[in-house]
Amino acid sequence: MALKRKKAYESNIEKINGARMTIETQMMAIENANVNLETMGAMRAGAEAMKNIHGSMNIDKVDETMDDIRDQMDIANEISEAISRPVGVGDDLDEDELLNELEELEQEELDAKMLETPSPVVTAPNVPVHVPAARANEVEDDEEAELRALQASMAM
Repeated sequence: MALKRKKAYESNIEKINGARMTIETQMMAIENANVNLETMGAMRAGAEAMKNIHGSMNIDKVDETMDDIRDQMDIANEISEAISRPVGVGDDLDEDELLNELEELEQEELDAKMLETPSPVVTAPNVPVHVPAARANEVEDDEEAELRALQASMAM
């Protein structure tokens, strides 16, 4: 009888453990669902906040604002340059004239350097003043022989 009771207790313990495991699994699923629900709520709130923030903005307005900023930066640079320029200096100078004058000076300096550069001395062997007579006759004989052979072949 004690053995039957022991087996009944063991069976009961297994059932309780199984039920406990099922309850723990359900609790984890409920916790997971709750986390998902809170995550979705936070994501919805974030999306809504972004809509509110971007509701008054669009890419055209951003581009327009950036163009305005660039224009103002250019104006600020021009003002800064005007303020930093010494008074009375350079008012009568034209930038194109200055560039032309600079180019002329550079060209004059280059010309002067070119004239100062010594030209290399080139030594060449002496050229013979007479033509070897034997070679000239051989060349003529060969040419005349070719001419006669050509005339003979064409006559046929």
